[in-house]
Amino acid sequence: MSREKSLSGLKKEGDGNIWIWNYVANAHVEVGYKTQSLLHYEKSPYQQISIVETKLFGRMLVLDGTPQNSMNEGFIYNEMISHVPLVTHPNPKKVGMIGGGDCGPAREVMKYTGVEEITVCELDAKVTEICRKYLTPESVFEKESRLHMVHLDGMDWIKEKKSDFDVLIIDRPDPVGPGRKLFSSDFYQYVYDALTDDGIAVFQSGSPIYNVSTLQGTIKNLRERFPIVRTYLVTIPLFPCGIWSFTLASKKWDPIEADLNRLLDKDTQYIDRNVFLSSFVLPKYVNKIIDEAGEVE
Repeated sequence: MSREKSLSGLKKEGDGNIWIWNYVANAHVEVGYKTQSLLHYEKSPYQQISIVETKLFGRMLVLDGTPQNSMNEGFIYNEMISHVPLVTHPNPKKVGMIGGGDCGPAREVMKYTGVEEITVCELDAKVTEICRKYLTPESVFEKESRLHMVHLDGMDWIKEKKSDFDVLIIDRPDPVGPGRKLFSSDFYQYVYDALTDDGIAVFQSGSPIYNVSTLQGTIKNLRERFPIVRTYLVTIPLFPCGIWSFTLASKKWDPIEADLNRLLDKDTQYIDRNVFLSSFVLPKYVNKIIDEAGEVE
């Protein structure tokens, strides 16, 4: 089957259908997503941005040919990266985010009326602009005075912050290219310094199947700085291998002891109290990865 690769990262098959083929080098796996239509494509100063329509996942955001999230299952990632730290902290007032320019996690944070300020630092302003046109209407944010968008390099932004945030949500990309710096030792220290004395940060930490070194490196760096470090798991249908990890680091509050009466799950589609707790119950192979994180150099 012949494949003609376009500038958008999409590939036209011999039968005329357009597919996205996501090759994961660590896993030696290529996953194909059949598209119904290409709704938007442009090349920003940082990356190629596509919005495609698919039958299973609905509208999908694709960066440099790699699917990021979709309308039909993106709620899973957004709910789990945001509600868990917000409920773990008993009274979060200021929340910051690196990444998440589509504002999916920010929409979940907006549900908590006690939060006074939400700052999203996204490198690429075009991602925010396009997502508000094709994924979440601009009207959702028009009356949300708490939300502030900052279009800067996440590393440059966070290193200037000192004790500013109760919760930081690090929705970082894979550790390649410009995103690699968000996995450095300096970055973890900047995140620690940007938190209040009882602050919490949560990091996307990769797949425990094909990103083992990413997960272990995250845990090791956080253990060197935070007294409480807990990894939790989630199933993301869009991602190859499906299973994904987040790692929460806290200066004081333990998610296992969180007051789940604070969880705003009446209109969620994935998280509830049982899912919150069960996500921290890890299979043996993941516990082994975590135990061996201290041996990573």
